[in-house]
Amino acid sequence: MSSASSAAVGPPPGMAVRLSSNESPFGPSPAAVEAATAALAEGHRYPDDQAVALRTALAEHLGVAVGEVSVGSGSAAILMDLIPEACRGGEGTAEVLAFERSFIVYRLAARNAQATYVEVPAGGPATLDADGYGRDVDELLARVTPNTRVVAVDNPGNPTGTHLTGEQLRSLVEGLPEHVTIVIDEAYHHFASGQRGYRTVAELGLEHPRLLSLQTFSKAYAIAGLRVGLVSGGADLVGAIDARRPRFNVTAPAQAAAIASLGDTEHLQRTISGTFEGRERMAAGLRELGVPFTDGLGNFLTLELGTESGPISEAYAAHGVGVRPLLPYDLPEQIRVSVGTPGEVDAFLEASRDVLAEVPSRG
Repeated sequence: MSSASSAAVGPPPGMAVRLSSNESPFGPSPAAVEAATAALAEGHRYPDDQAVALRTALAEHLGVAVGEVSVGSGSAAILMDLIPEACRGGEGTAEVLAFERSFIVYRLAARNAQATYVEVPAGGPATLDADGYGRDVDELLARVTPNTRVVAVDNPGNPTGTHLTGEQLRSLVEGLPEHVTIVIDEAYHHFASGQRGYRTVAELGLEHPRLLSLQTFSKAYAIAGLRVGLVSGGADLVGAIDARRPRFNVTAPAQAAAIASLGDTEHLQRTISGTFEGRERMAAGLRELGVPFTDGLGNFLTLELGTESGPISEAYAAHGVGVRPLLPYDLPEQIRVSVGTPGEVDAFLEASRDVLAEVPSRG
């Protein structure tokens, strides 16, 4: 495993409060747990490789045809098939275009596709008065070449939390040529919907022959450990991506839990509301401490330290709180902190009063 990859995955061991991996602290739907448990009784059988029941439920949920949606073992796994498929063929070395400090799997998948990974510069760090890492659609469009095969945009972005508004997203899609596959990664959309001009691909009704929307059950639906992601778009393109997928890669318990999660809207809304409340409390506490951060639309905040993140992360760990350093994203003085339960938010804020007392970034 490369250093970039290994540094980007998994929570630090032994943490009483895990705020490092953008997991839902509120747990899965009880209906999902029941469905997954029941599916274990047939654990000696292979799962439905085509996930027909799950894809049918998703198609109804998304308002698309069954052939226009596919699933995989997490959205990251889908990306590892999607990007090489989209880079296939054509003349010259394929290019994958993304904003600076985007989700690291775009870079890893481009490497596997033997494509050139091109990063469009983003804005600078957050200050006490403004969020950081803003993205310029016009600058991205100016970087498109005949060799550009994929444009990947995490919206909201991970790890920065920044987002494109609906107007910006529309401008992006309408400005890209038809040979480019557009991947809009909406892993955190449940925590962003209706806020600060954010809109999903579906809400905007965007059209492009190679437009794909990527979502996951790992965040708001809280079954990260079962690994279910989905991609939707044109049937031919979705089918080509699915053909690359390792067979039987979404287990029967995972499929059952995902279907049950879709049906439990009350649990979903409680998770979203709890995340909003925790995010607001964390933001208020950091403002009180005078520490700059990006008040993003995911289930996390990205803090500016003004000093190397390693000792700060270790200091949090000494308080039993796991946070995420961001060295693989070329952010050596930043940490990402996931939203926790009310008690976990309390623990983070209490630790922060000690850990962040002397950081150079404090106003």
